[in-house]
Amino acid sequence: MSLRKDLSGFLKLPESFFHIPAPAEGEPDVGVLGVPYDLTSSYMPGCRFAPDAIRRATTGERSHSTPLTIGSSPSPEQRFLSEVLTLEDIGDLEVTNRLPDAAMYDISDAAQKLARRRSFLLFLGGDHFITYPLLKGLKRGRQGKYGVVWLDAHADFYPDYGGYQLSHATSLRRCVDAGLVRVEDVLAYDVRSALSEQRMELSGTNIIQYHTTESFQKAAQKIADRTEVLYVSVDLDILHPEIVPGVGHPESGGLDMAQLVSLLRSVFSTGKVKYADIVEFNPLVDPSGVTAIAARDVVKEILTGFAMQKGLKQG
Repeated sequence: MSLRKDLSGFLKLPESFFHIPAPAEGEPDVGVLGVPYDLTSSYMPGCRFAPDAIRRATTGERSHSTPLTIGSSPSPEQRFLSEVLTLEDIGDLEVTNRLPDAAMYDISDAAQKLARRRSFLLFLGGDHFITYPLLKGLKRGRQGKYGVVWLDAHADFYPDYGGYQLSHATSLRRCVDAGLVRVEDVLAYDVRSALSEQRMELSGTNIIQYHTTESFQKAAQKIADRTEVLYVSVDLDILHPEIVPGVGHPESGGLDMAQLVSLLRSVFSTGKVKYADIVEFNPLVDPSGVTAIAARDVVKEILTGFAMQKGLKQG
């Protein structure tokens, strides 16, 4: 049954992702929902245009469905994503002009409806505010113990920002304070621009933790072992601004694409990732389009992770 049917009347027309087909019947392996919202952006609004820009970058006319070979060698046994997955582009929520309190309810209600299905879900933001209402709705629709992997240059852990509790700079704090996830079940990386006290609070110690790739993988597995569902949130500003000049709040430093892909593969190897989002892509400040290419590749790696987990369940 189509996921779109649950949300009809609130969505725009979809485009295809890497020529991955919709299912002939039943529910798709993956549902993709755009959440074009940026009214809580504190620096450069424009992330509301990201879902459409990502769709354009991932259409079959501009990209194929071969999994990324970044950080790995091509395998002759590697299959196209279009051969191993079905996907439904559910469209975009019409929340662009809603005030944060109203948008929170719209977004969480949509997530609650979608969580009742078996499909993996990928959400395209939008600024990082959207993760809070998404997780809020998902937990209502699919109860259980959740872990969160927060890949971001910022912790987004302020109690309020400019006097507002609903902001892209408070999203993770809202998730923890609302009891959606325990702070010990949050793995935040690399949060290079976070305040020291926020980093220590997230680590649960008086020592700031700096993960290596190996220690990150171990930490992700520990959280996966004690939770039922992992939610992965990818803020594109975790990457070098040279790679992603078009983000809502760029910061110096950051990862290269191979490092980010390695982190995502570590998380998906746990077999617990059910939901993911990509946020803070701002097409308005990148006329070159290179940020859209990076976002496209992150989408592809997430879809590859979902395909791997589908194989694990079938095996």
